[in-house]
Amino acid sequence: MEMPIAEICFVANHAGPADHFAVFARELAQKGYKVQVFASGPGLKKIEERLSEALFVRVIPFSLESEEDTVLAIAAICSNAAVVITDVGHVFSISLQNTLASLSKRVDHLAYYDNPEAYVPGGYSSVAAKVIRCANGVLFANANLAGQPIYEIPSEEIILDPEKRIGVGYYPVAQAEKLKNRRKIEQGQMRESFFSLRGLVDRGQKILVYAGGNNEEYFHKAFPAFLQFLKEGSQREDLSDCIIFLQQHPGARVKNIDGELAKQWIEIWGQGSQMPRFLISEMSSEDAQVLADAMLYYQTSMGPQFVLAGIPTVQVGHVVYEDILVKNHLCPVATDTDGLLKAFRSLQAESNDEIVKEGLGIRLDWLDRLEHACFHPSKTK
Repeated sequence: MEMPIAEICFVANHAGPADHFAVFARELAQKGYKVQVFASGPGLKKIEERLSEALFVRVIPFSLESEEDTVLAIAAICSNAAVVITDVGHVFSISLQNTLASLSKRVDHLAYYDNPEAYVPGGYSSVAAKVIRCANGVLFANANLAGQPIYEIPSEEIILDPEKRIGVGYYPVAQAEKLKNRRKIEQGQMRESFFSLRGLVDRGQKILVYAGGNNEEYFHKAFPAFLQFLKEGSQREDLSDCIIFLQQHPGARVKNIDGELAKQWIEIWGQGSQMPRFLISEMSSEDAQVLADAMLYYQTSMGPQFVLAGIPTVQVGHVVYEDILVKNHLCPVATDTDGLLKAFRSLQAESNDEIVKEGLGIRLDWLDRLEHACFHPSKTK
């Protein structure tokens, strides 16, 4: 018996889950399902990048300026769908999940937990807990988390019925492979262009890209700590052979908190003879990763992608964040000036892809798992 075409709606505000949703939408559309993707802000930009050539996927932009009206409008459109899947990192998803629950008992509304970690600082986990409590079920990108505790705060588990936990097992590994190939082919030319456009002389400097976050812990603790380590390190050793390239999180560029902190650092400390050159990127995240001699980060779900792409990677922040890379000793950690200087002296790529993939809970049958979750709702309620 031929399965009737059903409608699936994805709703994304952040770039991370939007990256996943774009792949899901394209693959499900190719299987004959009618798919709609609602997206705003950084999520919309990512969706448009990924789905520019996709057929049979309708992309619907929305704005958060009038949130209540927008929630009602999206919920009304989605009320005839078989399943609606939202991200969990944005408060908009709380309102939408609640509205869907009250508007239509027929629609299966699921939350998608895109981050590979059981606890994510800076607000993600606290918002995720509220979204999850409103949803019929939770899809975990990291399939391991379907059978492990996840946390609202480090000491408080999010209690969830086991039948509502579904491991999808998806991570954009293909994107990491694409980056690895681009680095082999394009890095030299991109580096030449980088120096030429900025009027700089290439003396073999290391280009160290700091992948910025978009939460209070990053803005007020992790990034200021990094700037302090840079200042102190440059007073002790000559770091003029380094170029620090701040790649801001797409969602952080409007308030520009880290950008302003970087500018202040440059004005006060940037002219010292031993100081690194500090620049703020206008490149895409992907191009910055192709260019980078190393990636510096604190809390980002992209960390595993850096390692899978073969880029030397260093976690830098005020305290250790026990993510997949740190737990498996796949990158050095710098929580003080000594740690940063040590990491800068020995930048090298780790190459144990299997450990990374196991930690990410990747499953080869992720599309089958996703399809089953969407069209066997009894498993999620």
